[in-house]
Amino acid sequence: MRGPAAGAGTSGGDLLFPTQNAELNLGTNTASVLNRPAPSGDFVVETKLSITNGPGNQQAGLVLYGDDDRYVKLVHAVLPVSHKEGQVTHVTEFAREGALPATRPPAANAYGPMFGGAPAPTTWLRLAHHVDAARALHEVRAASCTDGVHWTWTGTWTLPDASAPLRIGLVALNTAGATARFGYVRTYAG
Repeated sequence: MRGPAAGAGTSGGDLLFPTQNAELNLGTNTASVLNRPAPSGDFVVETKLSITNGPGNQQAGLVLYGDDDRYVKLVHAVLPVSHKEGQVTHVTEFAREGALPATRPPAANAYGPMFGGAPAPTTWLRLAHHVDAARALHEVRAASCTDGVHWTWTGTWTLPDASAPLRIGLVALNTAGATARFGYVRTYAG
């Protein structure tokens, strides 16, 4: 397993996870995924996350992880503003990597993002997992929140082969220079 970036540890009960010069995207699978088994069936996983401003292109958040080529992730991303040197913007990105359905040629594996609610200095992230037994799919819906109470739900991604287990994970990746602070990771029956 790939270990976290130097400087990972705990502080005040929070997990500190520095972003890495590493990726989890198509053929570039170098980033750490700190993970544990997910419950079977339907569940919701939630985390409270703060991420420092870095130079840009940092991401940190939750992942439901089958392997490097089969996952969904919900991250707070710090992105550079292309026309303003040294300035960054923040977005919530919900992405999927996995095999495309047989009806959609030609790629055997594809990556695609969508964007959710606006993040804040502290952002709560949720992934709601449902097994669609009739179609043998994992269905995952994402939500984010800026106050711990009011949630903005975004789209749903599916992953094939609902019989193959997923793991709950945390990531901090793309470019070094920021630190993610995870306050907790909680799992609820769905």
